[in-house]
Amino acid sequence: MKTLVEIKDHKFPLKWVNLDSYTESKGSKVEIYLVNDDNFVEGLTLMFYTLFRTIKSDIKLYSSSWWDFCLDTWNVKEDKYDYELKGKSIESKDYLIMLKESAIEIEYSGLCICNNWEKFLKITLACIITHKAPYSHVFFDDENDFFFYFHHTGSIGLYYKKQNDVIKKILSIAKHDYDVRESH
Repeated sequence: MKTLVEIKDHKFPLKWVNLDSYTESKGSKVEIYLVNDDNFVEGLTLMFYTLFRTIKSDIKLYSSSWWDFCLDTWNVKEDKYDYELKGKSIESKDYLIMLKESAIEIEYSGLCICNNWEKFLKITLACIITHKAPYSHVFFDDENDFFFYFHHTGSIGLYYKKQNDVIKKILSIAKHDYDVRESH
């Protein structure tokens, strides 16, 4: 089974979100930090399952450039991208192999569905935490009107349009299990 599957509609559906500058989005933001920071990859994976376990099948992913996620795919001197495995970090190799196995087209920009959250999170969080990737993919639920991303500091940045029942439940769990910091 493929870890990721491309969605035909490539456009990010949340119109209130500014993908170039999340802070300019027309919603509320909360940062949710791990309390125990022994292992960020394991901790953030557990946070994902704790906060989103009942709705994880509704969460989709967006990237403006799936293959350019890891920094070592970019040859700075020649200003070209190289997606071959040779010369890449272990984290980048794992990520590129996952894309190849999922048949994600090179230069694909758009939405994906995840069929294997365990594998996807293990691979992408390792890239983020070790700074092989400068940013997270955008995780979103268009039905419940929110998105989030992972940060190398051991946190999730959660944006939502309004506090519906799903957001209230996520925030309640987060306040019980994690360090929640509201942004205004």
